[in-house]
Amino acid sequence: MSYRRVLVLIKQTAFDAYTAQQRIAAAAGHTLSYEAVRMDRLRERHDTHMMQVDRITEWLTARGVDLTSVMRDDATQDHVREADLVLALGGDGTTLIASHLLRDHRGPPLLGVNTDRASINDLATLYRSSEPVDMRRSTGHLCATTASGDMEKTLTEVLNGDVSPTELARIRCVVAGEELAPALNDVLIAHPSPGAVSRYSVHVGGAVPKYTDEYAAAEGRLNARLAMPKSDLEKLQNDPARTDWKKRGPPLWFHVRSSGLRTCTASGSTAAMRSAGGEPMHYLSRRMQFMDREPIYHDHAPPPSDGHGFYEDGKEMCLRWNSRVGTVYLDGAHVTHEVKMGDRVTLSTNAPPLKLFTSAWFRRNHADRWPTLRKPDSAGEDDWIIE
Repeated sequence: MSYRRVLVLIKQTAFDAYTAQQRIAAAAGHTLSYEAVRMDRLRERHDTHMMQVDRITEWLTARGVDLTSVMRDDATQDHVREADLVLALGGDGTTLIASHLLRDHRGPPLLGVNTDRASINDLATLYRSSEPVDMRRSTGHLCATTASGDMEKTLTEVLNGDVSPTELARIRCVVAGEELAPALNDVLIAHPSPGAVSRYSVHVGGAVPKYTDEYAAAEGRLNARLAMPKSDLEKLQNDPARTDWKKRGPPLWFHVRSSGLRTCTASGSTAAMRSAGGEPMHYLSRRMQFMDREPIYHDHAPPPSDGHGFYEDGKEMCLRWNSRVGTVYLDGAHVTHEVKMGDRVTLSTNAPPLKLFTSAWFRRNHADRWPTLRKPDSAGEDDWIIE
């Protein structure tokens, strides 16, 4: 399949964000200043990004591509419906934001281009620097190519239909009956304050009650120990799902206190999940990995769970949120959703998969056996594998 109608989503840079704050402060009669060294570096990266954006869009236009360019925060699903291919220019964050707009498996595939000029070796050596400011850039893990690499070759192969996208599993998250955008990497559910305990109960057996608006309202009143009208109480007692409990037994719940719950897909298993001690997964896996963050198990003897495991394809994690407030974070901090006490949350890989053009580097780093070192005889960037 060839692609001729391309939607280009363009990253807003950190330099844009900082200067916008300065303009707002100036309009209010205040002066807002940032460290000169950081601003100079951010301006350089902004200029590089925009230069690459201009270069790529000019290259596409010269080849007769029907092009629509939109800043990533302004893009809508209406833009996506008119496209054969979505091209994300920025880094992993821009690719993730673009993926949230692709909610239908019949929609266009996605291709990410890392507009950062840093090479993989550059990224690896920036952990130690004489500068006190951390200036590392996006690794472009989800990007098929870099603007300073084999971009033209990759785009030509994609536009001509010479290569096919990879189908990656995504997480379907439903909060109190509302389905959120599918997550490509991970979903974190936690108290909005990092210093607060997150309380939730995970369903581990028995019949799960049917979640209806009427049931939720009645259950909420019970949770708050408020006076319940007789009609609501009768509705709760006569709910078919509750009647089914009496036949099969009540649902069983594992009550957790921790710093929150994280779940991830295969593509997200090398991100925050791996940093927390999780297991990398093959990129084609449809299992969902979960981990309780810093669980409080010292008051159990013995501990009932290690707080880490997998849900197979087709299986669903069901939990009840027990803290007064909470937040669902989809693929980082860009997309969030509030959770209230008593809300039921379900998580699974039943979301439509994402058709993403991936790099050989991405696929190699999600192999069956997790590679941790360079090959002994390797010399070039093409053989470089992240530790």
